[in-house]
Amino acid sequence: MEPTPEQSRATSAAHTHLDHGFRLEQGGSLERALDVYRAALDAATEPGDEIEARIRIARTYRSMGDFDRSFDEARAALRIADRVGAEDLAAEAMNVEIGALQMRGEFEAADALALKAIERAQSPRVRGITLQNLGRGAAERRDFETSDSYFDQSIAAFREAEYDFGVAVSMTNAARAALDRGDANRSIEIGHEAILLARRLNALDVLLTTVQNQAAAFVALGQLESAESLLTEALGHFTSARNQQRQAECLEIMGQMNEQRPDYETAIRCYSRALDLAIAATDPVLADRLAKRIEIVQNAVESVRRTSDGRAP
Repeated sequence: MEPTPEQSRATSAAHTHLDHGFRLEQGGSLERALDVYRAALDAATEPGDEIEARIRIARTYRSMGDFDRSFDEARAALRIADRVGAEDLAAEAMNVEIGALQMRGEFEAADALALKAIERAQSPRVRGITLQNLGRGAAERRDFETSDSYFDQSIAAFREAEYDFGVAVSMTNAARAALDRGDANRSIEIGHEAILLARRLNALDVLLTTVQNQAAAFVALGQLESAESLLTEALGHFTSARNQQRQAECLEIMGQMNEQRPDYETAIRCYSRALDLAIAATDPVLADRLAKRIEIVQNAVESVRRTSDGRAP
């Protein structure tokens, strides 16, 4: 997940709309946020306002899984930024595309673009966004030493910028990376700090993403009751927000919980529903992982049936 720009200026109609859209976006009301960001675009009287509005629109389309429109808006923002020499906004627009490429599993292309964006980033906040995207790419390659370094640099840049929202996002991603490397306790520790910060900021979408990660860490530790209460909260939010990718991820964790119980039939139902959502969200990495998990569990079910029938597995 990628940090969202906060607005320090609120003097124009465009910035009033941007502020309102930001609150809606963080609350999970993506369609309403999109309408407000379009109003900001209509109200824009300066190139900087238009660029910011297009970046927001692109990011919202990305969250909705509409990657083609996200790319179109991000690249339109980049063209304007190039024309007026707005290097920091150019890097920010590039980062929206980087996040979309990562969501589509195109990590090499995302990393290549991020290395270009880091050269153009001027402010600590935009450097922080780019560094955390580089960290996410390294974590996906399972190069956790590199990802930890990028996340640490990202957090430092956000703190320099006094941008607490970015700190919460980088901590959330660092917690996920710790879980992926097999350190569930470390993931819970980092995630707890991210949750406290996200609650203070009222950043609901970041909060619930972190809660989802915490649930996955508790599942890894076998603490299923703790995981289930957190997961119910996260899934309810992402269902209401119509975020198909996050719904799929929550259902994947539910499948893992049911495997541990073991309740293979329920696990298969969770994974199958998650697979449908991952396909709808155009997330090939998640879809491939779920398809493989379904096959593994189905084989386990068949093995149990053969054993109960007195047949060799």
